[in-house]
Amino acid sequence: MQTTRPRYYWVDAAKVIGIFLVYYAHVVQTAHHLSTDAIFFQYKLIYAFHIPLFFFISGFFHKRSKYPILTEIGVLFQKRIFPVLLFGGISLVMWILYSYLMSGGVDFKSLLSNAIGYLHGRPAFNAVIWFLVCLFMVEVWAALLLPNVNSVLQGVLISCAILYFGYSLTITPEFEDFFLIPMNFWYFHESVMALGFFSMGYSTFTWLKKLTEINPVLRLALATIFGWITVWSVKLNSPEEGFVVIMKASKHGNYYFFISAFSGILATILIASLIPRIKWFDYIGRNTLILMGTNGLFMAFFNPHVIQWLDHYGSTTWVTFDSLWISALTIGLSIPIIELLNKWVPQLVGKPQVDGPLLKAFPPPQFRIPTIFFNKISQFMGNIRDE
Repeated sequence: MQTTRPRYYWVDAAKVIGIFLVYYAHVVQTAHHLSTDAIFFQYKLIYAFHIPLFFFISGFFHKRSKYPILTEIGVLFQKRIFPVLLFGGISLVMWILYSYLMSGGVDFKSLLSNAIGYLHGRPAFNAVIWFLVCLFMVEVWAALLLPNVNSVLQGVLISCAILYFGYSLTITPEFEDFFLIPMNFWYFHESVMALGFFSMGYSTFTWLKKLTEINPVLRLALATIFGWITVWSVKLNSPEEGFVVIMKASKHGNYYFFISAFSGILATILIASLIPRIKWFDYIGRNTLILMGTNGLFMAFFNPHVIQWLDHYGSTTWVTFDSLWISALTIGLSIPIIELLNKWVPQLVGKPQVDGPLLKAFPPPQFRIPTIFFNKISQFMGNIRDE
């Protein structure tokens, strides 16, 4: 039976903080890669928790599906991978134009190689939407594993076990040989770690709702404490010089990663619960999927040129200021794209069962032949226990 949860403003506010950190972190990353350490700690701090935050929040929206499992996986593919293909196509066109304008030619061999990478689940043309590929895998795991999780304690214990296994899976080379799957083929390995955060968000939502309803002064105090814990633990997660957590590459560091991730998540949620209702926060919070896609475009074609032109590499204050206004500007520039995509092709940006002016709603995939085959085998093998 399908269940629904009402939408809470603090969830959208937390998503707004998270997506702003994605934009901000990618500007900071660009500045850092252009030979400056002026803003390195901000780069390290944000990367320690902002992607775990999104997987954690995604768990809030998980619900038991009304579809058979194969159909559910097909619907998840429509919701997550169709946007990957859409932004991949847009990025491909932009890369061709960009390469021609910058160098007078196009390396079609490299473009073909990157296109083939999509078969491996690696969206090379738009690096930011790797998250959607990984989220698709996470939601497939969740559809298979979470329906039988009924209590908070059960969910928390299972989530901790998944996180430990996911961590072990990504640091132990032998696991890659054991599973006979190349590292992060469709983000298989990292999706286990991400499932731990997703499952923890799914399991603790009721607790968090109560947490956001306590005295505002106490919430602010707790947010400050968790923020301090995040800063403290990030400094200790340094297995090598210049280390930064990068989940896309399965780089987590040591066990302080979990402290930083969860303290950062809790600090963000508590801060979000203190933000008064703002119309734009509702809007941005509901469109973070598209904003991830547009961020990939700005990250590749806009940010490097602006940062180089500003030439403020050596000043922490200036790089911080530049990162703030560039992030705000590029989110604002994304709004027309949000409007266009939501109006004309909602099916390609996470709403496959919505009619649009160009495309009709996509029916849930039925997979009739595999389903019939599966049911016949299941019927032949019988039940584990006689009822």
